[in-house]
Amino acid sequence: MTSGISDADDQRPRPEHALGHAPAPLDDTLPPGGGSTMLGDGPGGNSGGRSGLPDPTADDSDEAGSQVHLDSQEILDLNRRFAEVRRSVGALERQLLQGPRKYSRRDLTEQRGIPARLTAVYWRSLGFTPVDEDTVVFTEEDAYAIGELAGLVEDGTLSERAFASITRGLGFHMGRIAMWATEALVDEAKDAGRSDAEARLAMLDAVPDLLETLESQVMFTFRRQLAAFAARAGSEVLHRDTDELFPLQRAVGFADLVQFTRLSQDLSGAQLADVVGRFEAAGRDIISVGGGRVVKTVGDEIMFLADTPEDGAQIAVTLAETISADPDLPPVRVAFVWGSMFSRYGDVFGPSVNLAARMESVARPGTVLVDQDTAEAVAQALPGGFAASEGEDVDLHGIGAVSVHELTRDRSAPLNLGL
Repeated sequence: MTSGISDADDQRPRPEHALGHAPAPLDDTLPPGGGSTMLGDGPGGNSGGRSGLPDPTADDSDEAGSQVHLDSQEILDLNRRFAEVRRSVGALERQLLQGPRKYSRRDLTEQRGIPARLTAVYWRSLGFTPVDEDTVVFTEEDAYAIGELAGLVEDGTLSERAFASITRGLGFHMGRIAMWATEALVDEAKDAGRSDAEARLAMLDAVPDLLETLESQVMFTFRRQLAAFAARAGSEVLHRDTDELFPLQRAVGFADLVQFTRLSQDLSGAQLADVVGRFEAAGRDIISVGGGRVVKTVGDEIMFLADTPEDGAQIAVTLAETISADPDLPPVRVAFVWGSMFSRYGDVFGPSVNLAARMESVARPGTVLVDQDTAEAVAQALPGGFAASEGEDVDLHGIGAVSVHELTRDRSAPLNLGL
């Protein structure tokens, strides 16, 4: 990654075409590809479309033809805000894109030798709106990035399938990081007393100063995570009698806030976001300190992995204990299974994963459920560390009757979160 403003990109929109060429706000409410369906000629390919920003000099009318007239002060205020947004977004885009848009898909094929098919796959897999062959969208940096990865397909290093899979992963997770980081800055500004609009404008102004640090943190974190995954992959080579269909032995678990749907109807958006944030932060801390990894979060639910039965038990029980003891959070129900699975696309799959998910859905608030095999694996790995209740046969949807046990702490020491 690179940072800094390219002299070649210092091309401000001409006044008569300000709307048609204004870059898109960095906001998760806009479509991928730079939000160009809102603001014109961006990566989304809505060339010539009208801006999503209101025309400060025009009357606003709805479909029924009613008119909403703005007084002169409102028009002045709207013009001022429009100018501020356009200036901030323009400056940020110039720094991020590193140069003007100068290539179409056809240009990349004819001038850079990149197959049109791979360009289309790359752009779509990143999560950006497809563009036609002759729309000028791509910068010099785009051409280099696409050509670099496409070259690995052309020389046989990567299959096209792997090319698309890697690009999808990058697009999905980098998009989430971008949204996460920018929203963190928005929240910070709102905590200081600014309105949502003011906070988002402050975020746009703050990002350029933080860009170099954010980029270096992304690369550091990626290398560290890649090293950790490489070490785990290496340990798998040493395992004997590996099941080729489900080669990974892992503890997989789910934790879910109880009555979250009802809660979401009673709280404001900000209050609900605070609940989800507190739950996710506590969950990630517990899972990390316990030696596990978060697979994904979906609102009120978090999915985790651990490499040993005892780590899975410690994480699961600590989640139930800690979340249930927090007066600002509803109780959580947890289940985990020690078993075999396989991983793809940053996720894990298999019967053990399905079993853990189904058990979590029937667990009582504040409790941890395991199946018989998992209870035995925990007892063997850490004798006396945790206690399992008598088994109870429960009919699980899509699985059938399963003997489930509630797992509680016995002589194991509580997880030291260091918080």
